Amino acid sequence: MSKYLLIYFLFIQYVSSAQVSDLQSYIDSYVLRPAFRHSSISISVLELSSDKVAGSYRDQKTLIPASSLKLLTTLSAIHYLGKDFQYETQIAHSGDIFTDGTLEGDLYIIGSGDPSLGSVKVGAKKGVNYLSQTIAKDIKNFGISCIAGDVIADESIFNSFPISPSWQWNDLGNYYASGAWGINVNDNQYHIYFAQRAKEGMIPKLKSYRPYIPGLELQNEVETGAVGTGDNAYIFGGPYHYTKRVVGTIPPGSKDFSIKGSIPDPPLFMAYYLQGALQKLNITSADYRSVHDFNPQKIPRKTIQTYQSLKLRDLVFHTNNKSDNLYAEALLKTIGHIDKKKGSGRSGISAIIEYMEEAGISTSGIRMDDGSGLSARNRVSSRIMAEFLKASAAELGLKEVCSYLPKGGVDGTVASLFRNSAAKGRVWLKSGSMEGIMSYSGYMKSKSGTWHSFCLMVNGYDVSNRKMRPILEQMMTAIYERT
Repeated sequence: MSKYLLIYFLFIQYVSSAQVSDLQSYIDSYVLRPAFRHSSISISVLELSSDKVAGSYRDQKTLIPASSLKLLTTLSAIHYLGKDFQYETQIAHSGDIFTDGTLEGDLYIIGSGDPSLGSVKVGAKKGVNYLSQTIAKDIKNFGISCIAGDVIADESIFNSFPISPSWQWNDLGNYYASGAWGINVNDNQYHIYFAQRAKEGMIPKLKSYRPYIPGLELQNEVETGAVGTGDNAYIFGGPYHYTKRVVGTIPPGSKDFSIKGSIPDPPLFMAYYLQGALQKLNITSADYRSVHDFNPQKIPRKTIQTYQSLKLRDLVFHTNNKSDNLYAEALLKTIGHIDKKKGSGRSGISAIIEYMEEAGISTSGIRMDDGSGLSARNRVSSRIMAEFLKASAAELGLKEVCSYLPKGGVDGTVASLFRNSAAKGRVWLKSGSMEGIMSYSGYMKSKSGTWHSFCLMVNGYDVSNRKMRPILEQMMTAIYERT
């Protein structure tokens, strides 16, 4: 080797080392900021094309990731189910159909755990009324004019405990904590409408709620808050509970103001709406009910119609783009159903841990209590997150894996980031936040053109989330500029 070539290689190594040291030096000073005085921080930045750690700080420290945890769930779902997987909800019947159209048996809605069934967020965006009317027409066209038995919602594909045991009680009645059921419909949510009042402390009238839920009772304890306080109303009452307390404050004003709650029992709700849609077509039935038995007695059933969801790749992007807890929890249980033959959150978590270990990722210290990140008992290190993302990119390819994440400065919950930064449009990431908790995890094509996976997590800070967000944005911008 000539001395010139040797000098060239030494120069390249020096430049590379200087770049890494530059980022590490920035991180070392960055974590000393006053905003982090009482915080726990974990940072990991990995180069995708090598084994190089581009920068880190306490990267083995396990912290609460909040919604960044959805990346473990959604990318594991792609691994186990495949990007073209589709949920299938079946309409079937037991017994026989006589020549006059009478069904001497029961009508079944057989759930697959599809989180997008009758959704107002994805696909047709028509909701439960449109869905039930469509199904009723298909049943009529099949030749059924009367049902001697019941309309039954069979959600036995998942276990009958729709939520994580560690979710907080003050979350459970709200739309973001609906859990995942064997039959999900209308995004498992309803709207409550208030007539705003002009002054702080006044009681806004609870005008109505939609869609109608049989047996639901709302106790209004909401007050008018101060100007600029926004929506601080919460609904208390978990799954299967039909008496809900609505507490907290909504902002002052003179218009209608709505908040969203979680439907107490979506499968039973679906059975009620389908029975009603059938009645409008003069097709009567004895009653409606749901089946929650995880191992129901096998009854011969004949399929009437099958309804498919969008492909998994679209559902995964929606989950990450909108940080949709329902979709994440449904995907988690579906992983368990496919890989462990048991549609539960615990079996889904077990499959995800196995997938990580098979990829060579040490799972020491990780704790998953759900698939969405809503549980405050979730724990993961930034190194585990960054290594998982790196492994996913190696398996699926960068282009594909980035297509499942929102783009910083462009999409969803991260659209407000990087507005005045050259990093805009070059970072694909998932955010996570709770009170005193914030995280960002994803992929970045740096200024030099090098690709990295990264994770930043901060827990226990005493500034507002509004103030913490730009501080973490500065860190991500530094990663972009210094790698």
